[in-house]
Amino acid sequence: MSNVTNPQGSCVTLIGMPGAGKSTVGRYLAESLGLKFHDTDDDLERHESATLQTIMDTKGLNYFRALEESLLREIHFQSEVIATGGSVIYSDALMQKFKSLGAVIFLDVPLHTLEARVMRDAPRGMAKTVEMTYQNLYQQRYPLYQQWADITIDCNDSATPDTIAERIAKALNL
Repeated sequence: MSNVTNPQGSCVTLIGMPGAGKSTVGRYLAESLGLKFHDTDDDLERHESATLQTIMDTKGLNYFRALEESLLREIHFQSEVIATGGSVIYSDALMQKFKSLGAVIFLDVPLHTLEARVMRDAPRGMAKTVEMTYQNLYQQRYPLYQQWADITIDCNDSATPDTIAERIAKALNL
């Protein structure tokens, strides 16, 4: 884990799999850093007046990804902790935007923990085909999370959301 300084007025973007805790950790991190909190899944749901799962079920994966990219490219983020949807890493344009705003943090959670969380919180909207298993999705996305991350935070089974937020703040030198 390398140390990155986050300039004043910039953002911290959280990436990771569905169930990684981006929204939960993001709220703790925003509070501790004195920043606003922004969940991009909420933007999609508001825009479509539907849940993520309903968007996926009725309009499909290609529509979902195109909507995510076009909608999030138009938002002006400033001084925020941004919890992204797990699929943003497929869009080079979005990831370049998030990297230009400040540090991109990958919440690296063990697969077995992710699977247990997703099962507990089912049904959960995920940008994937019906045939794709969660493990397949994890294997496909993991290298992309690593590629885009400025900092990777180990979120082992015993790490609580506030502890993870503290680790991120320390890695950012804040």
